[in-house]
Amino acid sequence: MTDYRPPYRSAVAAGLGVLVLYILTLSPSTAMWDASEYIATAYILGIPHPPGNPLFVVLGRAWIVLLSPLGLSVAVRVNLMAAVTSAAAA
Repeated sequence: MTDYRPPYRSAVAAGLGVLVLYILTLSPSTAMWDASEYIATAYILGIPHPPGNPLFVVLGRAWIVLLSPLGLSVAVRVNLMAAVTSAAAA
């Protein structure tokens, strides 16, 4: 039986590559459809629409508060959160 270890280094490298690509193409403001709605509701801790996506809204608000010392706009902060979580999923 061979000792199989998952390729963690390759996975981290792929995730970092995706994160860099997302950051390079990050939208500096809002976009069409739900993105603007989610940015606004994360800022005010509102409910975007049923079912509301409460986890995204709460995480978005926490991300907005945590990154506030950087002086980035709210839209950039929420878009950056989406980039980081998407890269982590990748």
